[in-house]
Amino acid sequence: MKIGTQNQAFFPEDIKEKFRYLKEVGFEGFEIDGKFLVDHLDEVKEAIAETGIPVTTACGGYSGWIGDFIEERRLKGLEEIKQILEALQEVGGKGIVV
Repeated sequence: MKIGTQNQAFFPEDIKEKFRYLKEVGFEGFEIDGKFLVDHLDEVKEAIAETGIPVTTACGGYSGWIGDFIEERRLKGLEEIKQILEALQEVGGKGIVV
């Protein structure tokens, strides 16, 4: 069994420090905020390479919702989710929580 975590307020803010901390306390995977992943992809890749802690999934990080009744917001959400999934693919992630 592998144990992962989602971000918590008491984790370090800096992404590399956060990943070092996760490794130190024994986590084996990280569920990242999707927008953070898209906006900081290179930093996240470096943190993964340094620590070996994989980003397994993303949660949130999109402003629209795929089931929104307002078409503009639904389409915006779908575009943001697409960007998150593309970034996840680059780091070996498996999926997104919606």
